[in-house]
Amino acid sequence: PLLTDVRLPNGVKPLHYNVTLAPYIYGTNVSEFYFTGSMQVRLSINESTSNIKLHSDRIPLTAADIRVFDSKSNKNYTITRCMYDEERQWYSIDLSEPLTANSTDVVIGIARFKAPLQSDLRGLYVSSYIENGTTKYLATSQLQPTDARKTFPCFDEPAFKATFDISIVRKKSFKSISNMPSKRVTKVSSSDWFKEMSDSDQVEKEDFETTPIMSTYILAFIVSQFEYIEDTDAQLRKYRTWMRPELLSLSEFSLVAQKNFTQFYEAYFGVPFPLKKMDQAAVPDFNAGAMENWGLIIYRESLLAFDSRKDRSSVYQRIGSVMSHEFAHMWFGNLVTPEWWDDLWLNEGFASFVENIGLNNLRPDWNMDSQFVATKQMAALEVDSMGSSHPIYVEVHNPNQISEIFDTITYRKGATVLRMLHGFVGDEVFRKGVGNYLRQNSYGNTFHTALYDSLTRQYSESTNKSLDVGSVMDRWIKQMGYPVLNCSVSTAARRLTLTQNHFLSDPSQVPSYPSDYNYMWIIPVTMGTKQNLSSGTPEDVSGFVNWMNEKEQSFELDNSADDWYLLNLRSSGFYRVNYDLDNWKRLIDQLISNNTVFSPQDRARLLDDSFALASAGYLDYSIPLNMTRYLKSETHYVPWSSALSKIGYLHSMLHRQSPEYGSLSAYMRDLLEGAFNDVGLDNKDTDTHLTKLKREIIVWSACLYRLPSCKNAAKEKFRGFVGLNDIAFIHPEIRRRVFCEGVSTLLLNEWDDFFDFTKTVSHPGTQNDMFRGLACSNDPLILNRYLEFAMNESKVRKQDMAYVFASVAANPKGLEIVWNYLRTNWNTKYAELVEFKERHRGNFGSASRAMDQTLEKVRVNIDWMKTKLPRVRTWLIENGQAI
Repeated sequence: PLLTDVRLPNGVKPLHYNVTLAPYIYGTNVSEFYFTGSMQVRLSINESTSNIKLHSDRIPLTAADIRVFDSKSNKNYTITRCMYDEERQWYSIDLSEPLTANSTDVVIGIARFKAPLQSDLRGLYVSSYIENGTTKYLATSQLQPTDARKTFPCFDEPAFKATFDISIVRKKSFKSISNMPSKRVTKVSSSDWFKEMSDSDQVEKEDFETTPIMSTYILAFIVSQFEYIEDTDAQLRKYRTWMRPELLSLSEFSLVAQKNFTQFYEAYFGVPFPLKKMDQAAVPDFNAGAMENWGLIIYRESLLAFDSRKDRSSVYQRIGSVMSHEFAHMWFGNLVTPEWWDDLWLNEGFASFVENIGLNNLRPDWNMDSQFVATKQMAALEVDSMGSSHPIYVEVHNPNQISEIFDTITYRKGATVLRMLHGFVGDEVFRKGVGNYLRQNSYGNTFHTALYDSLTRQYSESTNKSLDVGSVMDRWIKQMGYPVLNCSVSTAARRLTLTQNHFLSDPSQVPSYPSDYNYMWIIPVTMGTKQNLSSGTPEDVSGFVNWMNEKEQSFELDNSADDWYLLNLRSSGFYRVNYDLDNWKRLIDQLISNNTVFSPQDRARLLDDSFALASAGYLDYSIPLNMTRYLKSETHYVPWSSALSKIGYLHSMLHRQSPEYGSLSAYMRDLLEGAFNDVGLDNKDTDTHLTKLKREIIVWSACLYRLPSCKNAAKEKFRGFVGLNDIAFIHPEIRRRVFCEGVSTLLLNEWDDFFDFTKTVSHPGTQNDMFRGLACSNDPLILNRYLEFAMNESKVRKQDMAYVFASVAANPKGLEIVWNYLRTNWNTKYAELVEFKERHRGNFGSASRAMDQTLEKVRVNIDWMKTKLPRVRTWLIENGQAI
């Protein structure tokens, strides 16, 4: 079992660190790379104690390496024992006499420490890239959540904030960057730091300015031969983007955007950005998408380098979203930080919601709020419908548990619930309340209750009404899942009765967490009718809110008995709605006759809800399948994204049952033909951003369901690309599908040539598309070969291995190879999974919940094949598709 008593005692806290790091990344033998360092930390002794606990991981120390002394008197404290606790990852240092309470003069000093420079993408680690045939090495860092302790001994918890003086020792020909601006660069003796070097080698120590009070996990360091572009704003703050020289020409958007985001969030929150400079850097090997280190945000290359000629619009948007997310963290997470990781959602959920507001300011034509349904909400609803889900706020202790909650619930459900909060309090209350929260808690640590209190006060001040934000939000934050509202209408009285139930994709599942609220929610139900929505759904739905506080509650309807009603306007709430059957049919009729009465969010929500309800057994499959007929007149990206995602589940289930799959494909070809003819394979000068996003998913799906005009056009494009050997011949939006169609017919030697060509492509987005395309082969031998390549770091980067496996598994022929013929042995393989989990219980670490969710998905899929497939088959037959 995982230890839970791993928190540092509060009696000793850090005030200020002096840290020097010297990574050795010179030469060609990576196994010999290492880093050395020194550290001093001045302490605040809050209560008298003769014991100090200090985090350290993978850095060997003895009592002789550690000095504890009084900085005023220079008195040394004798260390009687220094014990390392491997599970808790700390040194426990016993002193011969107690430290005096309220002292701020005690210092821990470590004159020199040394550790191997690993390549596991954690702590301070080594990365590399090829430049003109030569391998170039760099040292970079990723310290969140608990890996600062892998870089230097420290008090590695978010509430143990301090100031830092960072110094980096490096060769003169390299550059170093950290959180703060450079203060000075001095020449030092190379042999003092690197035993392999002589004093003739030119080595420098770069000192950086003192940081603000901050947590250890947002420190950052890079030593590299990167280059940068820069800009300055009216406050004389410097903005820089760093990349390897070959990619630097792709950094223009990032420079413009980071300046925009900084200035926007300053104005939106009403809180100035406190640093003098802002750096962004793209590193070749990076496990996360990006990391919000204060003053030095680090990204993987594909999420910062943007080429308007080679990157898809979805990549453009993804880069913008990630950047906006990280800049929101400069305030929410860095300036004000949760006390502990169980409030991680305050960091990540908030940034995931506000990123849309920031990006919408930069690119209002992208319509980010309508896209929120597709990019965040749908995934959160799907994952949170599982019995193995977890509350947004969940107690965590061990580092394995902390890593486990960096997931869809924390990010996407957190964002969706905050969007719902923003909707029912209104933008003014939200913005001012958050600004007050940030100002009152700057450079400190908080619990989520502080945010609730600030919003409650602001709501009262702005509206002269009372609303206890905490009592509403606790039910969404502290219990897993969400409600489905079952509707019934009293025709005579025109009363709508709503009953809330915990929605589970498998209603027989028992939730993995008990609820103090008995799985009841306080729900801001937004409601409209054919009469009051005749001009469309309004942008601001706060005036349509009806509070539901009970298990069952009735509301008055202001429409006639034959007209439809609609709940969850603009998909503003985190719940599903199961209408009475007559209303479902009226909504479908409205979609078919004129779908623009509903907002794109409404149309996407109706599709998503109806398919999810049918899959869980709440609704007959004829409802969502009949609803898809209206798509022939749908022109907006967001509803198409919702529909193709839900139909994609049927596709993934039915490709094992060829008759039904063939029938579904025939139906989809008919549904998609008009949309495909509309978007085509070629970009037009008049295309909007949303049109390009739609082209990407329509072309992918039309070819997936074997629409002849799509497949023929895609293969023709691939032949043109091969003939010209020019990637620019294929527009970015269709590149993945064109590569997929082209690769599907390649012989082994041709596939090898294409793989080798992929290795020569420096542009990250193009390379990712080629990786995906390589998995589309129809030859099992080639797919096996690709998986072998993925396990070989000289062929495929470690960070891309999972992507290759997922891409092969997405190929029906590859699924057998990746998962041992699971398609023909559902029950046997499920039993093997259960046995495997039980045999290795306690050894899964941060993968434990993922394992539970995998088992649950398999179980739900087995049940779907037994109970839902017959109804889908019947609908296909009834609608003219041969089985």
